[in-house]
Amino acid sequence: MIIILIFLVNLINADSLASQKTNELREMQLRDGIIELNSTGYFYYTMEFPRPYDIVIYFVAPSCKLCNDLNEHYQKVAKFYADSGALYKSESKRAVFFATMTFNDKNKQVFEQLGFISAPNLFVSQPHIVFVPQDERERYLRDMKWTISYTDGTVTAHKFLEFINKRTGRQVDYKASTSEALTVIGVLLGALTFGALIFIIARPLFLNPKLWFIGSIIIFIICLAGVVYNIIHNVPFFTQNNKGGLQWKTNSGRQQLGFEGLFLSLGMTFVGLTMVLILKLKVLVKHQKIDPFVERLVYLTLFICIFLIVQFVEENYRQKSHYNPIYWPPRHYIKGPLNKDQGNSF
Repeated sequence: MIIILIFLVNLINADSLASQKTNELREMQLRDGIIELNSTGYFYYTMEFPRPYDIVIYFVAPSCKLCNDLNEHYQKVAKFYADSGALYKSESKRAVFFATMTFNDKNKQVFEQLGFISAPNLFVSQPHIVFVPQDERERYLRDMKWTISYTDGTVTAHKFLEFINKRTGRQVDYKASTSEALTVIGVLLGALTFGALIFIIARPLFLNPKLWFIGSIIIFIICLAGVVYNIIHNVPFFTQNNKGGLQWKTNSGRQQLGFEGLFLSLGMTFVGLTMVLILKLKVLVKHQKIDPFVERLVYLTLFICIFLIVQFVEENYRQKSHYNPIYWPPRHYIKGPLNKDQGNSF
């Protein structure tokens, strides 16, 4: 009976302490917008049981330009979460708080414990970090932290939201400000008005099938290149690597640069248009408008180009994805009769 009473008392005390810590964090964020943590606050609110909440921490350094540039986007996300009611526990979701920690001599231990050697960093800490064994902590941290660098392209509130939502289990949406919404509406109305005027002035030209074919190709290239996504997320066309050289693609499967998507899109479109050209050559040969030898030479050139482009696209996707997609059957596939062959013979 005594053991049961002790257990109940401890349980009540734990619930009381959990509520107290949650209320303290809520009051601090409602007052300041972002909670400023030091090492003592980090260990108390993050690493000590009980803690029935998620806490997102933005790690910065005093002289870090990128940290300052991204701070506005981080504040936006914190406000989106607060406006959605995420500071309060729901039936199925834990409360989520937003904090920041600045590197200094007193906080150095926290940065080292999390494996941060640069700034900025984003870390989504869930309650079970308190119980994660030391040998599993590295894997946990790898999934929950994001070391942000210039190779990530232009990081915006959208990217912050995508990263945090995935780890908190919430679906908090980006809410454009009134000025942003009015700007988009104004640009859209202006573009529609300008397009209508151009159509009225050059109506015969817009009814030309060749123009529609070319226009369709351009639209296809733009969509395949992810241009709309790049515009929304302010993705740069090029960037610099850590050696200061020009970088036109990233090896990360989560990001791309503007030129990277456009270049691959052009290559894939060329392969498709080549098929149309081959059919056109057949028609020319049939009507004896082109010499058969020239036809074969053009075929050979086009097939070599197709092969090289496909190889390039395949290698690019292999670098960006752990799935290693390939166009050719793997070597271990069965080769044999038609009813057993898995693609190698073909």
